[in-house]
Amino acid sequence: MKEETGYYDSWKEDRDIILEYNQVSLDDVNIINILSTGIDNLTCEQAVVKVMKMIEDGDVHHVIPLNPYKIHRIKSSYDTKLISSKASMLLATGGGIQWAAKMRGTPLKERVPLLSFLMDLVRISEVKEYTIFFVGAKSEIVEKAYCNIKKSFPKIRIIGRHGGFFNEEREKSVVEAIRKSEADIIFVGLGFPQEDKWINKIRNEFRKGVFISVGGCIDILSGEIKKAPPFFMKNGFDWFYRIITRPWRYGRLLRLFLLYFEIIIRKIFS
Repeated sequence: MKEETGYYDSWKEDRDIILEYNQVSLDDVNIINILSTGIDNLTCEQAVVKVMKMIEDGDVHHVIPLNPYKIHRIKSSYDTKLISSKASMLLATGGGIQWAAKMRGTPLKERVPLLSFLMDLVRISEVKEYTIFFVGAKSEIVEKAYCNIKKSFPKIRIIGRHGGFFNEEREKSVVEAIRKSEADIIFVGLGFPQEDKWINKIRNEFRKGVFISVGGCIDILSGEIKKAPPFFMKNGFDWFYRIITRPWRYGRLLRLFLLYFEIIIRKIFS
């Protein structure tokens, strides 16, 4: 990602990505359990192929990326637990989940970095002509994200975009706009767990569409918020970097410590 512009030239490699994805099998995809939450054990390529199959099969789908903080919230909240149980795919995007899976003796194939996963979807969408709708962040931020993506992917079909700050009355217009667009993929960046609760609330309004919770990725795609340093990104601790650089989020660290403590105790007494 270019730091000065916020768009991705590195993804414009000359490859036959359709052929590559057609060679990816989902036969060995399975579910692992972390504190009563079932997580899809797959590679980044398999995650993209699974979304492609969701689009081709139709119906409404919800994809939720997970890190240790979210796992603990899901475990301790009936609402979020119910929502996650109805999701079509739960992705291990946080490095701490890799550690937890290994501790349980059910290692993950790999971590699925959320930003890379989203850009893979954007790239395949340009080639396959999938349509995309953005909801989230401030209106000017989502507009910048849209412009940055169009610079690198001029043929991408982003058929709608809307800021994430709207009241109940305005919400009806947003839902109607998404519904009428019949978008294949809807990126929703309202923050966890609000975005997942919102998707769960409105999903019955649609006949099709893959809703993907993207958290703060719209802000990053816009260039307004810089990515975490390479060490944090490489090891899946970008979420941890966001916590330590934003003092008002320190309360989240307690949930992380509780989750790690519980996993260690279960390992000791299993």
